[in-house]
Amino acid sequence: MNRPVTTDTYVRCLSYGLMRQLADYIDPQEGWKKLAVDITDPSGGSRYNQMHIRCYKEVA
Repeated sequence: MNRPVTTDTYVRCLSYGLMRQLADYIDPQEGWKKLAVDITDPSGGSRYNQMHIRCYKEVA
């Protein structure tokens, strides 16, 4: 049951193999921050703000 990956596909819906490729592509130091900033909500605004990123950084 492979569905095509589109711009509307959530990361959590990716197959394990694609998720591994994405993880390998993102720089483990700062790349995830750039990716998080590029994720938008349905209205086109940023889904994550600096507070979200700082909180995640402290947990990770």
